[in-house]
Amino acid sequence: MDMNEATAKAIAAERGASGLSIKALSEKSGIPERTLIRILKDERDIKINQVAQLCEVFGILPSTLMEEAQKFQLRESSDSPTTERSQHDLPLSDDEVFELAANTDPARDMEAGTPRD
Repeated sequence: MDMNEATAKAIAAERGASGLSIKALSEKSGIPERTLIRILKDERDIKINQVAQLCEVFGILPSTLMEEAQKFQLRESSDSPTTERSQHDLPLSDDEVFELAANTDPARDMEAGTPRD
């Protein structure tokens, strides 16, 4: 699934959660109804300004919508038996980020030998 298709699914999910019809979403966002239908069917690439317009109607940040789209991509890749997912494809937890930073810190060995106060 490409990012455009995943974004279309995320928009459809937000539209469903908001209870808006396609016509109402079109009117509130200023995106023509036919264009919106083509976006939702993944027949047309979505422009960043359209993402912003839709997110304003949904009351969310564009980054939130893109995170949801990425989740659709990850779900599909985990459902596909032929696609191997790398450990690096998944978002890291705070502990994993800390561990990664600690392991790549060039001063880690020097700091390990320093007595604590």
